[in-house]
Amino acid sequence: MARPKKKTSPKVKQLVRIRFKELANGERSIYLDLYKDGKRAYEFLKDENGRPLRLLVEDGTPDEVKAIKARNHKILLQAESLRVAREKDVVELGKVENKVISLSKMLLKDWMDNYMKLAETSTTDSKQRRASAVIFHLKEWMGAKYNTVQLNQIDTDFCRAFLKHLHSYSREGKGANADKVYRMSHNNCFYVFLGFRSCLDKAVKEGVITKNPTDPMKDDGELPRQQQVQKEFLTADEVKALMQTECKNPLVKQAFLFSCFCGLRISDIMKLEWQDIKKDGQDLRLQVTMKKTRQPLYMKLNSQAIAWMPKREGAALTDKVFGGLPINATIGRTLRAWSKAAGITKDFTFHAARHTFATLSLNSGTDIYTVSKLMGHTSLETTQIYAELLNQSKDAAVDRLSDIFSEVGS
Repeated sequence: MARPKKKTSPKVKQLVRIRFKELANGERSIYLDLYKDGKRAYEFLKDENGRPLRLLVEDGTPDEVKAIKARNHKILLQAESLRVAREKDVVELGKVENKVISLSKMLLKDWMDNYMKLAETSTTDSKQRRASAVIFHLKEWMGAKYNTVQLNQIDTDFCRAFLKHLHSYSREGKGANADKVYRMSHNNCFYVFLGFRSCLDKAVKEGVITKNPTDPMKDDGELPRQQQVQKEFLTADEVKALMQTECKNPLVKQAFLFSCFCGLRISDIMKLEWQDIKKDGQDLRLQVTMKKTRQPLYMKLNSQAIAWMPKREGAALTDKVFGGLPINATIGRTLRAWSKAAGITKDFTFHAARHTFATLSLNSGTDIYTVSKLMGHTSLETTQIYAELLNQSKDAAVDRLSDIFSEVGS
């Protein structure tokens, strides 16, 4: 005789759900995922003193871990209490029926606004920049329709048309560059559409739509692919030429050469403070968290990097080391004029200094694993690109020797 099936209570679908956001330090912030005025919204939870509710990392001695677990359990109970109270508000305001309707009729604009808010809490800047770029190009392309199209009306043809817009997008320059026309590079197109796909993937995960309309494009091979960009770097002789050439803006020269000898990105140099430079016996060490990847970096500064640092001269610990650097566009123009004066024909940006640090380090015999750590790379494959660049440079040098003596008979 078959056993009677055990009766189970029907699951009650929560209108307000607790979510967690992983932070750079390993802690997790707590927020509510709910529908407010028929739209999806996110509310980060705070205690009675206005401080964010967070779960601490359960690490340390056995007694410390036990205490942290007890504390985290208390925080979770507090979060659940806030969730129940918030859900009661939703029900009392009569939004139960609105929720069902909103899922099928949520506007693209509303979903993108909420996705942008969530991206702003990301541990990296790239997600936020990508979401912002997606919104910008959707508005450029759709115009007023951006405010009226429902998310479930987006089909594969819509996605194909958006991709076509990205490929053909152009804008006119401003000011002194008013006569120029700027077009989107293939890789920029790739990153914007990748961000668009991520937005739709999130909508599927949250149950707003049933499937990602870009998936058929993936199956048909229509999605843009990232192209490998040649990383420009300077040789030791070219760096020496820059060191010996006067620059219109001495601070730009100092910052660029400092980067050549430590590998910091321009974004990290701009936010570098004197308190990030630590005294360690006779040495100076750099201790920062990189802006792009949120990866910590702790490295000794060599004598050349130190030589190109500005003089502190009584500056406070919280003052910027390279305070007063101009905007990126001005830095770019300064670099072009400076490199031309130094007799360098390469067209490079400030980021070439970082590439230069990697290639000079590898060329001097530093192993690739150490260079990877000095660069703050999360993957050894990223550093491997620089080793390949050196091999290409060596091959070109050998070919030039052949060209020099090509007219001489054997």
